[in-house]
Amino acid sequence: MIAPPPRPMLASSVPKLPHAADFDRVFAADWLLEEKLDGHRCIIRVRDAEVAAWSRPQPGKGGVALSRALPPEMVAVLRTLPTGDYDGEIVNAHGTKSWDVVRKTAHQVFVAFDLLRIADYDVLHMPYEHRRGTLLEALRRLPPTQNRVSTVESSTPSWAAVQAIWKRGGEGAIVKRRTSPYQPGARSGDWVKVKTVHNATLTIIGFEAGKNGPYSALQLRDAQNRETTVKTPDRATLDRITLAPHSFVGREVVISFQERTPSGSYRHGRFDHFAGPAEVLDFVQPATPRTRR
Repeated sequence: MIAPPPRPMLASSVPKLPHAADFDRVFAADWLLEEKLDGHRCIIRVRDAEVAAWSRPQPGKGGVALSRALPPEMVAVLRTLPTGDYDGEIVNAHGTKSWDVVRKTAHQVFVAFDLLRIADYDVLHMPYEHRRGTLLEALRRLPPTQNRVSTVESSTPSWAAVQAIWKRGGEGAIVKRRTSPYQPGARSGDWVKVKTVHNATLTIIGFEAGKNGPYSALQLRDAQNRETTVKTPDRATLDRITLAPHSFVGREVVISFQERTPSGSYRHGRFDHFAGPAEVLDFVQPATPRTRR
């Protein structure tokens, strides 16, 4: 069995992300901006024309990367790349969301955005800007007419570029420090997510047990009777609920989330705050752009 590659490096969230002119001032000089793709994270290993792929480890799965099957047409193209470990996202060329990737009619494309190893050389310690240049050199080996492997544009960050991504329906962007090494498994401040966030108000109907005890998560219901759960936000709130759990049932909670899925569920929902007497959001409304997952 082929040993899996290092775990993928992850982008961090910033509670108060600068925007407009402040965004340009903070990020323009020492960072690069790439569109944040909404697909399936994947690290692909090419060795002597053999191709293996691993999905990002999922929570609760012991942190183990799972091998992933790739379309034969994609494998044939990947075999033309130099030996190496390539980090990227599998997307549907004709869809914009992660759930589009698994559609039967999906035209899957591997969008490479980083490099962990090239030939026999580990490049994890090298600056991102250097890894990016080496990746582009490797991708030039691809057949000119192929349509199964691609990459993202990497450019000087600007708030105008972020807004352009949102305007065309994209999820957001990642800004990456030019000098950052690749930190396997780390959620690093050298990579920062820029995403839109929406808010909605739901009602607590119960609790869900977890590693922090019987009240580890809040069970919530919205006005359309759709149910979801969010993690209890902190130890102080957990202690208060533990003392009198029934007093919290029926209270309204404002959650932040990325978007509604086709089934109506709240994607990447997180507790924001308890709603006050005058704060009832019975509709989804955009919040100030922040970077919460």
